[in-house]
Amino acid sequence: MTPEAVLEPRRAAPGGPLVRVRMTLAYDGTEFHGFAEQPGLRTVAGTLRAAIERVVGHPVVLVGAGRTDRGVHARAQVVSFDVVQDTDLAALRRRVGRLTAADLAVVSIEEAPASFDARFSATSRRYRYTICNRDVPDPLLRRSAWWVPEPLDLNLLRLAVDPLIGEHDFSSFCRRPRGTGDRVSLVRRVLDASWEDAGEGILHFWIEANAFCHQMVRSITGTLVGTGTGGRPRPGELLGVLGARDRAAAGQIAPPHGLVLWEVRYPSSFGLSPPPDPPKL
Repeated sequence: MTPEAVLEPRRAAPGGPLVRVRMTLAYDGTEFHGFAEQPGLRTVAGTLRAAIERVVGHPVVLVGAGRTDRGVHARAQVVSFDVVQDTDLAALRRRVGRLTAADLAVVSIEEAPASFDARFSATSRRYRYTICNRDVPDPLLRRSAWWVPEPLDLNLLRLAVDPLIGEHDFSSFCRRPRGTGDRVSLVRRVLDASWEDAGEGILHFWIEANAFCHQMVRSITGTLVGTGTGGRPRPGELLGVLGARDRAAAGQIAPPHGLVLWEVRYPSSFGLSPPPDPPKL
């Protein structure tokens, strides 16, 4: 594994006008300490920034669409940053790919409007959580699916997601930032939530929202698994869990390795090309 320290760039001031870039990434989050940079730890943003700076020769500031936690994967994470106007983006993509390890891939890169911001321009994010619902675990899925040996009732799971759709205060399903009290709003708008039976005991939970708070998808998934095994909360009790605005009212937090940031959507007014299909996860 290539440590970030090896990739520390030779820094120089940018020469000439800058342009905004949209880059799409895929990564296996197993060996990363999350997306956001943390001193002394291998992170997606730290690894990527160091590689980009080594290629372009000047500092860059990365903005990510989603701050995935340690162990969470991404099929199509989006970042934005600025480079000197005449930078060869195709060559940048190739050279950055050579500097990063096999668990991080640059799927696509293109110039974007100056107003584009990977985080704040996004209209929604879509996640997929995978569960292996079999008596025996599958070693080949140990990095990408949560093994739940207890039988899950798919009908109960599908009934339970309906109350989640719409705008709610998701305090019961979120880890509130330290020291913020009630000053930070945890109101989010869920656009869609559904369960997919992929066959052979593999279940996918899909959820799309305008934004997510910390551990929201994993907390919802863990709580729904309690419902699916016939426990609490019952399908009709999810509204009560939301209304409690208390993390203690919800269930367990699902482990990170089953979660994938699947897609980030932006307004068509930016004129961005849809990225090519990322590697399958």
